[in-house]
Amino acid sequence: MNRKKADELSKEFGLNVVQSRYSDWGNFYGLVQNYPCALWDKSGYVIFNNEDDLNIPEISVAKRINIPKRISSLKTYKLVLHEAQLPEELPSGVVYQEGTAQKIIVNKYERDKNARYACLSHYGYICQVCHVKLSDVYGAIAENLIHVHHLKPISEIGENYTVDPISDLLPVCPNCHAVIHLRNPPYLPQEVSHMLHKASTSQTDKIAI
Repeated sequence: MNRKKADELSKEFGLNVVQSRYSDWGNFYGLVQNYPCALWDKSGYVIFNNEDDLNIPEISVAKRINIPKRISSLKTYKLVLHEAQLPEELPSGVVYQEGTAQKIIVNKYERDKNARYACLSHYGYICQVCHVKLSDVYGAIAENLIHVHHLKPISEIGENYTVDPISDLLPVCPNCHAVIHLRNPPYLPQEVSHMLHKASTSQTDKIAI
């Protein structure tokens, strides 16, 4: 259990909790002394507001908290970190290895996670390029799966730049986000939307023939 990592993640994502716990696989924790408390695994978190929240069949509480099917199986689980995330989606200060010779620190500039939440509150969890809501395709497991694209690349803005959640950010699915970043500077969302429309029209013409 890594309490420091749990505290850092809770702070990074702006969680209003007084205690945090972390487990890589999300199934074994120390006891909770204070509420609200966030339990983290490597991909997301669950918040418990009081002791009653722990009193459910999926959780066993003795000397420690044991969740055999992991916290990702709980209905209140929030998926916020993905293995396939692009640099824009990673928490600031995270170091990743590229190839064998070079280390890079993604997210050089500090960003307010509340901006992401405000963006999603405005647009919803629907890709603004292909207009797909991933939970409609994959079910409830993908309910909160969405990337937030910075229309102005982070590398081009100053450290004190104030992000406007509506005009500067746009929800896009992982596929469309990856295509946007296939070019430097990135494609405009409208350009990728046009690619989709063109490809769809071409496929329809082939079927008609």
